[in-house]
Amino acid sequence: MQTMKQVSLSSIIYAIGSAANSAALFVIVPFLINTLNAEEYGAWSIFEVAIFFINMLILAGLEVGLMREYWQQTDETLRARLVGTVVITVGLLGTIISGIGALVVLSGIGGDLPGSPLTLMLVLAIGWSDACFRLILTVFRIREQPWIFITLSFLQLGGFALLLVGFLYAGFGLIGALTARLLASVGLFFAGLVIGRRFIQWRIDQTAIWRIARYGLPLLPTNIAAYILLAADRYVIQYALSLEAVAIYTFAYKIATILDVFVTRPFAMDWAPRRFKIATQLDPEQSYVQILLLYLWVATTFALIVMAVTPLIYKLIAPITYWSGIEIVSIILLAYIIYGLSYPLNVGIMLKDRTQDLPIIGTIAAVSCLGLCLWWIPIYGINGAAWATVVSYLVWTGLIAVDSLRIYPIKYPLKIIGGMIGCGILVYGGLWWSNTVWPDVHLEIIGLRVGWVVTIMGGLGIGLWRYVHRKPAAILDHPLNA
Repeated sequence: MQTMKQVSLSSIIYAIGSAANSAALFVIVPFLINTLNAEEYGAWSIFEVAIFFINMLILAGLEVGLMREYWQQTDETLRARLVGTVVITVGLLGTIISGIGALVVLSGIGGDLPGSPLTLMLVLAIGWSDACFRLILTVFRIREQPWIFITLSFLQLGGFALLLVGFLYAGFGLIGALTARLLASVGLFFAGLVIGRRFIQWRIDQTAIWRIARYGLPLLPTNIAAYILLAADRYVIQYALSLEAVAIYTFAYKIATILDVFVTRPFAMDWAPRRFKIATQLDPEQSYVQILLLYLWVATTFALIVMAVTPLIYKLIAPITYWSGIEIVSIILLAYIIYGLSYPLNVGIMLKDRTQDLPIIGTIAAVSCLGLCLWWIPIYGINGAAWATVVSYLVWTGLIAVDSLRIYPIKYPLKIIGGMIGCGILVYGGLWWSNTVWPDVHLEIIGLRVGWVVTIMGGLGIGLWRYVHRKPAAILDHPLNA
């Protein structure tokens, strides 16, 4: 029972910390869209996804390898040496990648973006600093120190928000916004180094780094494919339409990202190490089934609530320029639900060390995403981008599920899953009908819409909880126990 309570508390803390770490780019959205013009916010959106790409290249899957190797070391000295090895390696990779990127920028690439080349140089620096900060947070996750994790996350959020508001009010525009993010991530990285200095030994263990690299590097092509799934639509929209269209699409995407921030990402963070722990317990298959069912219910319910309140969000914070994107929020939420399911369904690939399969799956999904974006966006605009995301995420999750079940068979209750999907469709139909009958945005109508979601999905949740609770496995030992 004590273990279950600790797991529950850690999951709640990681959820809050993840939300804070991600919310730094979300809570300031109303301020950005009302301070910057649509073209500038469109450029900010492109910069965001570019930072994510640089971050991913610099980390190169090494943080995942660190998770796998850390507790296999026999004492704290070896673990500290392992952490120091990865931190030094990531720092060197950051120097090389940022240097190459600076040469590319100085050659004139991206010169049509606002504030170039200075804004692009700042993007490179942020990608580097964010990678280092994420690595330090990973160390605290591995050591199961969620309070330090959440404290650093909140400090980054607060520092970024305060600096951003100050720089924008001072008239520094995009350059000020990027500078604020850089200062926040650099400051908190060094703060993390100070707090975690006992866990870091500044020397390189060549044998250890090769072991980590052999496990983590195969994930890099997968991460690149995942990046194409995430960001290809923004680049194609910029090319085929305009930066203003990128801004409209990105704002709708930001609203849908609420599901990722509060559900998918906290789950994925805790799931990464916990799936290995579950494999060592009695009847792990039963636990994996329960986790999938509960994740599907939580993600679907949360997404439907977001759909119910989306018109109110637009009315409260969005200039009229952005209202044309309101219809795609539900489409992107569907894409996020599908993508999130790839985490509980990837058990076989991760347990059996079949990470080399992921680049193949990722390449297929990425090619489908890029192809559909190039085909549909010029014809259907941002709606085409949203549906291309849904189809490509379906390819990604479907292939992962098939491959994992081939390697590590798990009998999922397909009838129950089908019933849950049917309930979700029923609730969505009610929301669509209410929006058609009462298109005006009033609190009473929003309350009725939320009540409809809670009534149907709440009843489903009670039934689902009773179903999994009849099982003898410890159902609370998973990331959704909260």
